[in-house]
Amino acid sequence: MVEPRKAAVCIVSNDEGAVLMGRRNLSLRFMPGHYVFPGGRVNDDEGTAHVVDFEDEDEALRIKAAAREVFEETGLLLVVGELPERPVLRKAREDLLCERISFDEILLQFKLTVKASEFEPAGKWTTPEISPIRFETRYYLNRHLRGQSEELIQGELTALDWFMPQEARRLWQMGSIKVSTPVACTLRRMTAAPYPDFLDLLRRQPERRLDNPDRELRRGIHCLPLATKTIPPATHTNCLLVGEDELLIFDPGADDPKELALLQEQLDYLMEMGSNILAVVLTHSHRDHIGGVGFVRERYDAQVWAHEKTDAQVDFEIDRHIADEEIITLAGDPGWRLRALHTPGHDPGHLCFFEESTRTLICGDMIANPGTIVVSEAQGGNMNEFIASLERLRTFEEATLIVPAHGTTDARPVDILQEHIDHRLWREAKIKAVYDSGVRSLGELLTKSYDDVPEDVLPLAEHSLKAHLTRLGVTADE
Repeated sequence: MVEPRKAAVCIVSNDEGAVLMGRRNLSLRFMPGHYVFPGGRVNDDEGTAHVVDFEDEDEALRIKAAAREVFEETGLLLVVGELPERPVLRKAREDLLCERISFDEILLQFKLTVKASEFEPAGKWTTPEISPIRFETRYYLNRHLRGQSEELIQGELTALDWFMPQEARRLWQMGSIKVSTPVACTLRRMTAAPYPDFLDLLRRQPERRLDNPDRELRRGIHCLPLATKTIPPATHTNCLLVGEDELLIFDPGADDPKELALLQEQLDYLMEMGSNILAVVLTHSHRDHIGGVGFVRERYDAQVWAHEKTDAQVDFEIDRHIADEEIITLAGDPGWRLRALHTPGHDPGHLCFFEESTRTLICGDMIANPGTIVVSEAQGGNMNEFIASLERLRTFEEATLIVPAHGTTDARPVDILQEHIDHRLWREAKIKAVYDSGVRSLGELLTKSYDDVPEDVLPLAEHSLKAHLTRLGVTADE
């Protein structure tokens, strides 16, 4: 595991509550074109010289780094003391950017100090441990401009703009600007309460485990992986939370109290920011997708929505049946519009959803990453239907993100779906070749057709083998 580096971000706010954000250069490899708050890593030689009014040395290092980054990126010097004339300050900034002078030397030269208490703690974000480069980033809010105005020096940033948090989030929702998950979440918390109350929301973010962080994949689409009794190599099922004012909970599959506590913490936090839980939505009936339904229904008095064929497969009541091509709308500007897609094959009542405004395809158990979806006739699976459902999803070429129930993806949805279709047809061709060679024993068909998978996976593969044989119209000797 890569140890995270220390970093700091400063939310610079004026008297009206607007925040200063910079647009990153399109030529940058990391987050090109994104609007960000000023910030960066803590230098190895940062030190606490010229920082006053602090109790914790680590915090002082981060605050000093935040002040330095704000000066480098915006020209604002968030310090105590008499500032020099603007041309003099600009020259000092240019020297700092060219590494001809240090931030300490600037503070010393102009007899300035960084007052730590003016940088109010505003949350923490840590890069997941799967990332090759990681940061533990502390956020701070500073409202002490002392009459200064920002000045852009073209380079890492190509624009500096003031936004009211609500307006910035609206522009992001409309696709007019790009922001990262931490920035989007921070903006939402700042709109949920007035200053200084929103600082409590920023500091009290729900627990984010480094291996399984809650992520806002698209605006208003949160992914919270929860440990479930699922099929290896998967260990978690993605619980998706869609919407803002109105919230849908997709596939709360965990039944472990610790996992349900994580879900409860996230839901309670979203409700504190104004969300109302509309319903639990099930992609299908399997246990790793429904384990927490009873908990959510009882605690939040939530309805449960699913396809009508799910009724016969669960032991609880379905409050509303979702039909193929039905449109579910959620309030907002522009809001969310989910088109339901009945995609049987893995399960008779399996549903996928295409969220049209974000072009996000919620695909449940149609694909997995890593691994391959098991099609079991014993659980109502049908390989003909499964492949047909994959091909139907493949037609959504406008989709920009596909979210499976297990794992994550980063390639184009149509490419991912085509890879899964190709893999299924390749496996079927291999099964047919073995069968045509005269092999009739189910056990021998299994070992020869799935000779590329670990032995402990063969019992699961047997289910898909039987489904492929049915699709081929042949039978094997048990």
